[in-house]
Amino acid sequence: MNTTETPFVRLTDNNIEQLEPFFQLYAFGICDNTIGAVFQWRDIYESYFKIIGRCLCIRAGYGSYGDCYTVPIGCSDFACSFAAIEKDAEQNGIPLRFCVVPEEALPLLEKQYGDRMHAESIRDWADYLYDADAFRTYAGKTLHTQKNHVNRFYRDNPDAQCVLIQDSETEQKVYAFLDEYAEQHLESSELERNELNGARELLANRDRLGQVAAGLLCEGKIVALSIGEVKNRTLYVHVEKARTDISGAYPAMAQAFVRLFPEIDTVNREDDGGDAGLRYSKLQYKPKKLLEKYLVKID
Repeated sequence: MNTTETPFVRLTDNNIEQLEPFFQLYAFGICDNTIGAVFQWRDIYESYFKIIGRCLCIRAGYGSYGDCYTVPIGCSDFACSFAAIEKDAEQNGIPLRFCVVPEEALPLLEKQYGDRMHAESIRDWADYLYDADAFRTYAGKTLHTQKNHVNRFYRDNPDAQCVLIQDSETEQKVYAFLDEYAEQHLESSELERNELNGARELLANRDRLGQVAAGLLCEGKIVALSIGEVKNRTLYVHVEKARTDISGAYPAMAQAFVRLFPEIDTVNREDDGGDAGLRYSKLQYKPKKLLEKYLVKID
């Protein structure tokens, strides 16, 4: 059986590393094309993949939108990749549609499908992009609220420090923090519960997946956590959690995490998944851009 005849296979923690060379490419700059995000949500989205030559194709279940394909990345021959996707869709009775398609990838689909293509921007999928320097300082009127919260956090917690999660002792403190967070948020949304489970898995696999984990340590306990990765001068923040009973812990963690990466220009804090509370929070940090993503249906 040649490469084009092999089926899509389920994405697992045992084969995730096969995708890493493709994610190291530019890959449109969306969070959905980072190894951390794909790993974190692989089971929730029931993700499958297929490698065709130098091209990666992914199929995933996007809630009410059903099974969709992502635009292939790493390709020199898109026609071959689209043919494999069409065959998989036909064999599995899946309507031909593409999800989380960035605007710059729309011409690829238009070239392939012409008038058969119908694109719809999905607000819940849009990535929030921020200026990294703005996070480093929280300067100016637009972010004065965050700066005030951070100042209060360090006044209330003068011993607080941002630490990289690099040893087993600190790692266990993070797991204790995540367990406590889950207990305090029993009524949280499905999105948040899924993110919490993904946080544990990303933490456990951070070294082999090139993830950086850091936390705010106060009086010997972790009170906030961020996990992410850097690609093309952009920091992708896959996980951000903090104790809500400690004033300013969230903006302090967000700022401290960005300060760990002096080389980055942009912070991608990913999408809000349609969660109203998360959307409000992300907008409070004044994004410089919302990176639109589309659902594309093919007649």
